[in-house]
Amino acid sequence: MTIHFRRTTELFLALRSAAASTTRILTLAVAFGSAAAVAQAQDLMPLRVQIYPGAYTSTTVHVADELGFFTKNGLKVEKIPAQSSSASIAALIGGSIDVVESGADFVLANIDKGVDIKFVSANEVKNYATVIASTKLELPNVSKGYPDMMQDFKGKRIGVNAIGSTLYLVAQMALKDAGMSDADVEFVATGTGANTFAAWQAGSVDVQFTFAPVPELLEATGLAKPVMVLGINGPEIVRFQGLYSGWVARSDFIESNKSAIDAFIKSIQDAHQWIRDPANHDELVKLAEKYSPVSGLSDEENFKVLTKVIENYDQFWGSQISEEAIDLWNDYSLRANLIKRRVPFDDVVYSGAPRCTTECQ
Repeated sequence: MTIHFRRTTELFLALRSAAASTTRILTLAVAFGSAAAVAQAQDLMPLRVQIYPGAYTSTTVHVADELGFFTKNGLKVEKIPAQSSSASIAALIGGSIDVVESGADFVLANIDKGVDIKFVSANEVKNYATVIASTKLELPNVSKGYPDMMQDFKGKRIGVNAIGSTLYLVAQMALKDAGMSDADVEFVATGTGANTFAAWQAGSVDVQFTFAPVPELLEATGLAKPVMVLGINGPEIVRFQGLYSGWVARSDFIESNKSAIDAFIKSIQDAHQWIRDPANHDELVKLAEKYSPVSGLSDEENFKVLTKVIENYDQFWGSQISEEAIDLWNDYSLRANLIKRRVPFDDVVYSGAPRCTTECQ
């Protein structure tokens, strides 16, 4: 009996010692894991990236953020809102944002003035802007296509996100190539997203040069209908296939933060690939509902509109930039008196940016 009790006691003490050792090992493992996680977080490179509130064009940044592509590639990204290309470029030059999205017109214009900035990646590889017209308008020339259709806009109020924005300049060029001028129309600044929708509800606009989700929303509500997608059947000079809008940084920032810029490019490419995968459609719709919400619609209507946005926009995504596109942007910018001289490709595009010679993606 005494021997049995002693052996039982010894076994209990041995088990208790083993349990204590296991606990210490687990505690050390957890502590080590936490320390590693903290170290990893501390190693992340900070980057301030601009977004357009409510605009689907910023989906790449939201996807890279929500799906962890930024973190995987070593970045800690802060998303900062801006309402237009002109505002974002101003913030970039001022140093309050590290990477912004812009059309090439503002980039070329600033380089021409001596500001050293460059594209590091495309975001859309062709002009995604859509022209929509009120369902109340008579449009006898729309079926003839561009440029004849522009005659239907004489005396009408044309909405753009901001006076002086890329869309505003594109609208001016489309009018000019059709033999018209600013004097033939009235431009109205409507802002983006909800503000544009409100302007249409108030009857303040007849025609709009705009981008997702506005065309799909106004079509779903019966206020307007699409009449031209500039990147497909617009005037040649504003199709911009090979780069429409892309990511821009200051050259001095690129030089001193090359690893962060390269990681950003990789994250955008990861986001494009994820967005294009049909298997991610439902999750993409949820992200669109979160960051590009359509106000005033039921959940079912919202889902339908955003599904249409995703389908329409898939053709525009891409990170590659072509020399042909920069040549076209030079032509456009010279005609618009934005630059005094042609700006060489290597002065516009970062040496590590993705490039293409044929179909850009």
